[in-house]
Amino acid sequence: MMSKKVADNVFYTITTGLCFLALLLLPFQQDFAMKSLRIAGEVALLAIFISPRKYLKSDTIYIAISLLVLSVLYFAWFRIYKTPDSEYVGAYMNYRDWSLVGIFSAFTIPVISTAREQFKKLTNYAHLAISLLVIAVYIVYSCYQYFILHDTRAILSLTYGPGAPAAAYTITFISLYSLITVSTLVNKYRLPLLILIGFASFIAISATATRAGMITYPILFAFIFWKEVQGYSSKQKKMCIYAFLALAVVSASVLHKPIVKRVNDLTADIIKYNANNSETSVGARFAMYKTGFESSYNNVIGQPLEERNEKIKSIITNNKDLSGARHYLDVHLHNQLIDTLSTTGWLGVILNILFLLAVIIYIHKQHFPLMYTYVVAMMMFSLSDTLTYSTPIPLAWLLTLALMCSLMNNKSQN
Repeated sequence: MMSKKVADNVFYTITTGLCFLALLLLPFQQDFAMKSLRIAGEVALLAIFISPRKYLKSDTIYIAISLLVLSVLYFAWFRIYKTPDSEYVGAYMNYRDWSLVGIFSAFTIPVISTAREQFKKLTNYAHLAISLLVIAVYIVYSCYQYFILHDTRAILSLTYGPGAPAAAYTITFISLYSLITVSTLVNKYRLPLLILIGFASFIAISATATRAGMITYPILFAFIFWKEVQGYSSKQKKMCIYAFLALAVVSASVLHKPIVKRVNDLTADIIKYNANNSETSVGARFAMYKTGFESSYNNVIGQPLEERNEKIKSIITNNKDLSGARHYLDVHLHNQLIDTLSTTGWLGVILNILFLLAVIIYIHKQHFPLMYTYVVAMMMFSLSDTLTYSTPIPLAWLLTLALMCSLMNNKSQN
């Protein structure tokens, strides 16, 4: 009969392997990636069941618990308010999909993040190889769509749903995972590899023409680059900075058209919004923020989409300047906290904040500041979009979060 220790190691190996498989499948088939994560979550739950004390003492347990409670809240909200005849069935299903990704991830995180000395070298090799392979696929895929097929915006395989923004967010999270993995595990040629990944990722993100990604990613990469050159001599540091600036100029030249176009679109949208026209991308977001908040004053533990949207329609009737919000009532409100407040209420907002705090506390205890870039990415993207919706985006940031926790805890044993 298999001993408890052997069974635990088997469950750990299967869970970790399935998470890696899910990440490999993510660029091509999000449904299969979700199935792989689901099985990983089920196997991880078995591991927790046979060794509860071990995993309840994990330093990622607060991340797992806060994520689980948040995800269960969304799933309960879906089960309570979704009806077969609802005109917002699609939106309800997307919230359900995110909640399932969150639940399965919550079970996998404490299992795959446990330090295993006997598996350390193999696990770290897998982190490096798979992170580099997946980011390479995303970069090539995005550039192929934009430069070869001449698509207006690269959307990768996300031909439905969030499209280009989801592609940009996914590339960002995968790139950060790759950069942190390289920074953690690679010694020789580390800085050149980081620079190559960073600028190639920025080109891929710019090919999606997603403003949030084009603004956020360079800041995150610049921080990682600066932290990496701190140990260099003054002469080496100057050479690295010159190389960085040169590549920045080259990237700006290559991406001149999409960058200028998106800047011009942003300027035009702001001008129209100041002229009381919210029928633009930016204007609609401002309108959603205002109407979403006003529709949620007394929403403590949740309200159905039907009720929220009727409130928003009433607000628009009284203020035509906010009409841009009407176009997004069948999806989400393009701001993490506003959308959470308008659906799962103040309870959901509190749980979102607690989850983010749990991640920050974990990073602080690990003494690895590069991982703060991950938190900043989540916060920046949450300002103009919703990360807890649909399947592709939650898969990207939760898979990479789980795998980075695994990387950090195995590295700590070095």
